[in-house]
Amino acid sequence: MTVKVKQNLFFLFFSLLFFSTSAPFGYASVGIDPSWTESLAMAINQNFVFGKDFIFNYGPLGYLNTTLLPENVSPIVVVFFHLLLLFNYLFIIKLCFDKLEQEWWIAAIVSVIIFLPWGFFSDVTFTLFYLLLFWLLYVYKTRNTLGLLLGIILAVLIFYIKVNLSLIAYTVFMGSLLYFSVVKIISWRTTAIIIALLAGLTLALSFFLNVSIPHYLEASLKIIDAYQDGQAITILRNKEFLLLLGFEAVIVLLVLLHLFKNIVWFKENIYLYLLVAMAWFLCFKQAHTAVAHYNVFGFFLFLPVLAVLIFLFAEKFQGSGKLIIGVLVLQLIATQFIRLSYTQYKPKDFLLFYFPAEVAQQVKETHNPLKVFNTIAVKNPFNYFIKVFTYSYHHNYQQEEINKVRILPERVLNKIGGKSVDIVPWEISYVFLNKLKYNPRPIIQTYQANSEWLAKKNESKYTSSSAPDFVLANVHDYREQHPSWMDKGVYLSLRENYSLTDTVNMPEETYFLFQKKRFVGPLLYEKTDARKGIIDMGIEVPVTSEPLYLHADVSYNFFGKISRLFFQPPYLRCLVSYEDGQEESFRIPPPILKGGILVNERVVSNDEFNRFAQKIVGNKRVKSIKLWSKSAWGFNKTYSYHFEKIAK
Repeated sequence: MTVKVKQNLFFLFFSLLFFSTSAPFGYASVGIDPSWTESLAMAINQNFVFGKDFIFNYGPLGYLNTTLLPENVSPIVVVFFHLLLLFNYLFIIKLCFDKLEQEWWIAAIVSVIIFLPWGFFSDVTFTLFYLLLFWLLYVYKTRNTLGLLLGIILAVLIFYIKVNLSLIAYTVFMGSLLYFSVVKIISWRTTAIIIALLAGLTLALSFFLNVSIPHYLEASLKIIDAYQDGQAITILRNKEFLLLLGFEAVIVLLVLLHLFKNIVWFKENIYLYLLVAMAWFLCFKQAHTAVAHYNVFGFFLFLPVLAVLIFLFAEKFQGSGKLIIGVLVLQLIATQFIRLSYTQYKPKDFLLFYFPAEVAQQVKETHNPLKVFNTIAVKNPFNYFIKVFTYSYHHNYQQEEINKVRILPERVLNKIGGKSVDIVPWEISYVFLNKLKYNPRPIIQTYQANSEWLAKKNESKYTSSSAPDFVLANVHDYREQHPSWMDKGVYLSLRENYSLTDTVNMPEETYFLFQKKRFVGPLLYEKTDARKGIIDMGIEVPVTSEPLYLHADVSYNFFGKISRLFFQPPYLRCLVSYEDGQEESFRIPPPILKGGILVNERVVSNDEFNRFAQKIVGNKRVKSIKLWSKSAWGFNKTYSYHFEKIAK
């Protein structure tokens, strides 16, 4: 058997493995993350304008990542998308084979470990971004401009899947084109043609996909700006996190050591090094905004593929194969530690983590370890295509276990009827699974409305004639934040522009059903003069019967900005002192604080929210508040603030 035949057989094996570990689609589920995927599907079903009606990290092709398909989208679309990814994978592997020649089998083994240990080696958008970098480097190395056409496709896909990453992708793509022109890798004429094609395809798809590009970009920039402040959290234990940071540091040192050994060729490889460093940093930021098991796990999965770029494209680089092996070994150790930590250091659960969830459940229920062989029946390429040809959108509504906890009482469904509805703060699955007419605020989930600009967008919706007819609402804490300080204008609008018409007791939680009043208008505020505050010093709260909001402009100093840029922002907290002598402390992201937080009464529980919404006296009154931080080194000591209350 010739080497070429063996390689072709491996390509076939790799393709079968690829389809065995991929899913052509998913069905509806419950929870904070599945809910936004359902919101995305409904936005597409109802022809929402992205950037105006729907403002989120994901765009109208986001289902290629979430795999929850809109009603009129066939899973064949996802199959073609997966074929595109597979083509890219096989092409990269073929280049590795060619470079290793007789030792091609090493690349075969490594490629399986890197690309397909758990399906995609990364989030789909980061996968596309990585492939874009690959084709740019391929053009840089070979001067083959066909790679730029693939680059256009990849960049546009990223733009309409996840807009925030696309801003970087477009910048890198066009910056690379200009650089290629300057160093005469391609002509200026080719650069102009490629940029025109990129702009033309982006614009053409915006009409087809219902995207207002100016609003889409503006909203994305606002989300990016506030994302770190509102989403940063560390869930891992400190010792675990420090150990994983140690692994990350060792990998970085290993790469730097190899670069130092090849320093004489640094200039020839500077474009490659810049792309790899940028991709590493972006993935690091993504994984360490919320330091949790899966996020850091994904970061480690991304590192060996960056080493592959160095292996393939570094000019005269010595030891690039050893670099890949070294990074891969460290990655495998780190990821297995993450799995062990995630399973609470239980050996049995750790081992079962390698198998599909349904197989692991069978082993636990039957206490029969041989059930692990059922993995073959679950993970095989035939299942992929069987699912494609047996797919039904309506199966989303035929999941008995989910329906038990999401189908609303008949009286509530009758009240809502065919009128529009939104849900606050984020469990959109109630709307999706009850087939209600969805009319959300633009920032669809409350935790994402984490800046003054974003919260104002939602408030404008709820004080306009297009506000939803009904709203299912309750309050819920999020990452140590005060439940009613997020999405301030929405909660206040429920009090002023809606009437509470029912209480809905569901198996997992209680919601209040609000109905829009006949006349809806903007919220009117009375504003006090600006004052100066000092971090760690209290502020007396004025006594008033109307809701009172504090607007404070607390800013990061130089050290805080550096921390925010390279890792996480320092956490700001607010100590609330009540008239009865009790105290509570909440985390308050500065962009939310700038937009205003309710400070004269306690609205943390559903009972308190009920009283607030119906203007019933009984909630604890606040005596004073104090802004403080364990990381006070990251904030300017003084800040300006003022109060606002609802005008009578």
